[in-house]
Amino acid sequence: MTTIVRPVRDTDRAEWLRMRHALWPEGTADEHAAEIADYLSGRLPTESGLLLASAVFVAERASDGLCGFLEASIRTCAEGCETNRVGYVEGWFVDPDARRRGIGKQLIAAAEEWAAGRGCREMASDAYVENTVSRDAHRALGFTESCRLAHFSKTLAGSTSADRAIGHRLTLLTVARTFAVCKLPVGCAIPAWVTAAEGLFSITRTAAEFSIVRAEDAVPEDVQCERDWRCLRVAGAMPFALVGVLAALAVPLAHAGISVFAVSTFDTDYLLLKARDFENAARTLQAAGHVVEVAGE
Repeated sequence: MTTIVRPVRDTDRAEWLRMRHALWPEGTADEHAAEIADYLSGRLPTESGLLLASAVFVAERASDGLCGFLEASIRTCAEGCETNRVGYVEGWFVDPDARRRGIGKQLIAAAEEWAAGRGCREMASDAYVENTVSRDAHRALGFTESCRLAHFSKTLAGSTSADRAIGHRLTLLTVARTFAVCKLPVGCAIPAWVTAAEGLFSITRTAAEFSIVRAEDAVPEDVQCERDWRCLRVAGAMPFALVGVLAALAVPLAHAGISVFAVSTFDTDYLLLKARDFENAARTLQAAGHVVEVAGE
């Protein structure tokens, strides 16, 4: 008889916690419970800016209870993968008494279908080198061992546990004034009002459209635009090799139902947010571990 594999539900908390602790015994019950609560409330883990989405699948027992679970995510990168949107097996567990029945395979299949449906063309996972059972199970399901790495870490003087808990802890500065996002006819010249005064503006021209971001009070009334945008700037210069910066900001905002219009420059990123959402966005970003400061520009 085929085991039922389905997305996790709120009523699965106790069983999910039990199996999570069996897979990761180094975590306390309170830590596992907090992460479960975060997931069920729609929040992605804040310790990684690389996650774009997450999902959890569970396997039901014939009687009451569960016998397995798989936590999956979509990452911006993964070892051995070539694309920038990769399905990833974050955790995979089947109770010992339920193994060798194809339940692990069903859980992987559910995760692969979920990832493929969200645009992923690759699936990745990991296992400790000494965990030969897990490595054999991965190979049996078509995974190829791409590399083996020795991981090193060192705690720097003055760092705190809160600092280490956040992958990208960013400082955002408020930019003075409100802005408009404008749409101009394709092929027209850059209007004088765009460059007539100092301050932030952005021009994007393609074969299909011509868009301008400019301070709202500089935009004539007859210009087609969306007005009433506030702006946050990521402080400092962001190296091109640094990945996941926008995701670290956009993901918690998306989970809070807040839309964002992003503008990137050589050094950093700007987030445009509707004025009605600005205070909520600031609180959401602070809850995700970022710092929001008032600073004019």
